[in-house]
Amino acid sequence: MTRVDVLLPTCDRPLALTMTLAGVAGQSLRDVRVVVADQNAESLLARPTVAALVRILEARSCPVEWHHRPERVGIAEQREFLLRRATAPAVLYLDDDVWMEPWVLHELAAALTRERCGFVGAFPAGLSFRGDVRPAQQHVEFWDGPVRPEMLDPDSAEWERRRHLHRAANLYHATLKHAPARVRLYKVAWVASCVLYDRAKLLEVGGFSFWQRLPRFHSGEEVLAQNLLIRRYGGCAMMPSGTYHAEEPSTVLNPTGTVDGHALALLPEMAKRVGAP
Repeated sequence: MTRVDVLLPTCDRPLALTMTLAGVAGQSLRDVRVVVADQNAESLLARPTVAALVRILEARSCPVEWHHRPERVGIAEQREFLLRRATAPAVLYLDDDVWMEPWVLHELAAALTRERCGFVGAFPAGLSFRGDVRPAQQHVEFWDGPVRPEMLDPDSAEWERRRHLHRAANLYHATLKHAPARVRLYKVAWVASCVLYDRAKLLEVGGFSFWQRLPRFHSGEEVLAQNLLIRRYGGCAMMPSGTYHAEEPSTVLNPTGTVDGHALALLPEMAKRVGAP
């Protein structure tokens, strides 16, 4: 069985997607399969560079399963579709505008296996903010022992302290400050863009099956799923992350540039159903 399924939703980012696929093709961990949910009007497989990268992946013994599904009903539905196509024990949700250094997937998989938690993330740096240093937003809480479940309330002081680290280039600057000689795991409110999940645990808390309860233009679907996993199994991210963001415009916003709902509105109900560890 393949060790990791890379689940890649893509929409309106053909250039950034080539960067992302190139990063996947260069990973040192080779026991990987890629599943793409392509919501462009015309399949990006028609683009020569994208098609070439798919051939490179397949030549490196990385099967690619490409689904062209132009109907758009929201990113949570995309994630649920991809999850239902997955078969590997671990699934990497990778945004279509993130480049990974070659060692990233190996380290994520090693940490997930070792910690037996719900997820391990690698948050990408937006290097246009490299000169924007924000010391007040670089608070880091490392896991110095095993990753454990936490009852993390979005209204809590812990949430407020942690959430700023994943803004601008704060994690990049915090990494330079702490300069870990090896990968270290830290506590998160949530982590976006490049997250390796234990597939069985993600399914146990419901995956993204709540997508039908959200408006077409929504956000926070991974925030909700991760909060449930943190409560039951714990979750974390790694420093250094080894990932970088293309900083393309968001493709989940409505025509006015906002969203019509946030998935965390479902947390009180779903947390009761998931229960304690």
